Amino acid sequence: MDNAAPAAPALNPVRSIIAVLGGIGLISLVTEVLEFTLVRAVAGGPMADMTAYFAVRNRPAILAAKLAYTPLAAVLGGYMTAKVAAGRELPHAVVAATVQTMALIWGFTAGAYAPFTPVWMRAALVLLTGPGMVAGGAIRARAAAAGGAPPMTTHTQP
Repeated sequence: MDNAAPAAPALNPVRSIIAVLGGIGLISLVTEVLEFTLVRAVAGGPMADMTAYFAVRNRPAILAAKLAYTPLAAVLGGYMTAKVAAGRELPHAVVAATVQTMALIWGFTAGAYAPFTPVWMRAALVLLTGPGMVAGGAIRARAAAAGGAPPMTTHTQP
């Protein structure tokens, strides 16, 4: 009787890239849509320029909301990264979190609109987003390991 652990599924590099980029894209989509919607609602309509946009976006209530919804979007992005990866969930979420964190650091230091975001907010978003993605990947990995959430598969009808 062979007591060896079953082999991990073969890594599909295309699926891995789609998983990582999809998770990052999901975070961007969710956070940008929420931010734009909140800012426009508070302003009562469209803004004339980016200075007016950031003047509204940097109000304490909107920044507080951003601190709440960004980590939640990160958990969702990490979860979806792991789900699409369909194997080796946590490493995929860690890669996505690393790429997202590097993109945030670049955007908050060299990006054209970095000066419009308070330094404390930039630091908070960098510190919260990556761990949120890893947490989402860990949730998915745990569910898959428990058998409660089987990996995505393609089924064909006979």
